[in-house]
This record gives sequence, structure tokens and C-alpha cells, in this order.
Amino acid sequence: MYSGPIIDVDVHHRWKSDVDMLAYLEPEWRELADRERNEVWLEAPIALFHHSTGWNKRSDTVPEAGGPPGSDYELLCEQWLDPYPVERAILTFDVGTNAGIPNPMFASALCRAANDWNIDTWLDGHNDPRLYGSILVPTQLPEDGAAEIYRHAGNPRMVQALVVSNGLGKPFGHPIYHPIYAAAAECDLPIAIHNGGDQWGLTTHMTAGGMPATRFEFHTLAPQSGLTHLASFITNGVFEKFPNLRLSMIEIGVSWLPWLLWQLDRYYPELKKESPLLKKLPSEYFREHITVTTQPLEMTDRREDLIEGLEAADGIEDILVFSSDYPHWDFDDPTFVARRLPASWAPKVFYENGLRMLRWPANAKTLELASAQAEE
Repeated sequence: MYSGPIIDVDVHHRWKSDVDMLAYLEPEWRELADRERNEVWLEAPIALFHHSTGWNKRSDTVPEAGGPPGSDYELLCEQWLDPYPVERAILTFDVGTNAGIPNPMFASALCRAANDWNIDTWLDGHNDPRLYGSILVPTQLPEDGAAEIYRHAGNPRMVQALVVSNGLGKPFGHPIYHPIYAAAAECDLPIAIHNGGDQWGLTTHMTAGGMPATRFEFHTLAPQSGLTHLASFITNGVFEKFPNLRLSMIEIGVSWLPWLLWQLDRYYPELKKESPLLKKLPSEYFREHITVTTQPLEMTDRREDLIEGLEAADGIEDILVFSSDYPHWDFDDPTFVARRLPASWAPKVFYENGLRMLRWPANAKTLELASAQAEE
């Protein structure tokens, strides 16, 4: 069983109280959002600050001292960072849906506040070398999104640009979003798309036919919006326009990969005239620029069925990156993931692919340990 070093690219954290965020808002927006001073806005902006109270979280992640799951650093260490060999973990908010609220200027203000809070409270506040941050990017005003990337790109602890909610109702590969990708490419930061940001129906729907009515539908159909964004990135020539850009697809599932790549490659010869920037097969762009996370790793009755399905996407072991999704109820610990995948994939999935995606320097001793664990 794999027990080597781990890079976790999806750890959800949040503030203990909405009031904690008020100090980080610019004054003109602070008054709007302050529930104590502005009762008429009690249900609107505060509800948009607030991501979730715990309905999709592990019950044991609720801090005894109060606050929602993901808000307690000590509990995160106790339950996840300390018991396992987690070398680095990327914080991804919960889930960052305030980036997509209908008021575009307020969305930008909330993203600026969230990023400043993250640095002050988690990165500088705890000063844990294992923790790294995501730049939460507003999408309704792409120029604001680019500015937020430039504002934090010089901070070595802020390691990716996180886009979540589809604020303009267009797939993320659409040229209207390209100022965001130009900034990320210039700053050599990957773009991370976290699936599920559209689940609240604030600016768009996460599923093609409308909003799901049950959790059963939600979890079954959750990858739909992510697949749309991914296909849009490729067919709109984003990677030709920004050849050094990397894309991390978070919490979108895995088993759909062979089908999507087959479909894109199948229609490329006939329809590539509609995508004049493309110069090679869509699957080639995918393997050169994109990673997907292990969580949620699809369940099959037999482990062999999952592996056979994934191997249909050639080179899948170079694409998968480990994510725990802590503190959600379907959190995956590394022992579960290691049991479901071939042992020879483990060093890449748990460590090496994450290093490459984030362009972090490799620790020779750590890599040696990872390889030794795989051989065992």
C-alpha cells in the first residue's frame, strides 16, 4: 500500500462567521453586506457570502468550539494533514461560489476580500509550510479577474487561479474569459476549474436540462458543466493562444474521460474549420495541458472494471492528480485511492503529477521515497 509523499490539490476551507469577512470588504460593499446594520439585505448578500453550513460535510468535521466544517485549522491538522504524509495541500475555499453572484462588481469585491482573508488568516496566520492558496477569480468582469491574478501572482504561496461559478453564462473556453487566461499564462499559474460552482443557480445551471431536484440527481449529473468547460477550452483554441497554460479540473470525476476524448477526436477532422486555432487532435491538447483529480473516483463493483475503463484513455496515469476533498462527506483518503488504482500509478497520482502541474521543484529524496513505495 502506498505511504509515500502526498500533494492534495483540493482542501476546502472557510471562515468561521460571515462577520469575519466584513473587515476585508471595501467600505462601500461592507455596509451592503452587514446583516446587523442593514436588515433589508439579510437574505441576499450574506447568503452569497455563505457557502454551506455543513449539509454536504462529514459530521465529525464540525468544530467543537463552533463554526462550520473547514473553518478550524487544528481540526484539519488532526484529521488530515498530520495522520498522513501530506507534503503540500492547496486550499480551495468552499467552493467559492461568491465569485459568481449576479452583481458583477459585488462579486469582484467578494473575491478580493476572500483572497485577502485567506492570506491573512490561513497562509500567514498559521504559517504552515504545507498550506498553499488559490486566487479566487471573479468571472463576470474578466478584467477584474486578470487584475486579481496580477495582484497575488508575486506571492509564492498563491499557486493557482481558481475559477468556479460561470458568471457570464458561457463555457469557460469562450474568448470573453481570455483576459483571465492571459494573466495566468503571463504569471505562469495554472487555471483550476472546480466543478459544482454552478450548483446554486445564481447565474447559470450546472446541468443541461435545468436544476436537479435531488441530491441523487446532483451527484449523478455533476460532471456535466465541467465537461462543457473542458470541451470549450479545447475547441476555442485556448491552449494554442496560451501555449504554456495548464488547466486543473477539480472534482469532476474521471470515468468520462475516454468517451469525451473519443468524441472530440472523432469530430475534429470534419468540424475543425469551426475552430481555426486548432492544429492537432483535441486529445493531444488534453494530455499536454490538463489534469483531473481523483475525487470523486467512480465506484465500481470490481476494481478491475474501473482500471480497464480508465486505461481506455491512453496515459491516464499521467493525468490523474490526488485530491481529498476534505471535509466533504465523500472525502477520499489515500488508502482508498491507492486500493482502487494500480500500484505503479501511485507515485505519479499522489505526487509527481501535482509537481508537474504546479511546476514545483522536486525533492530528490521525496521522489526516491515515492518510487520505493510503488515498487513495494
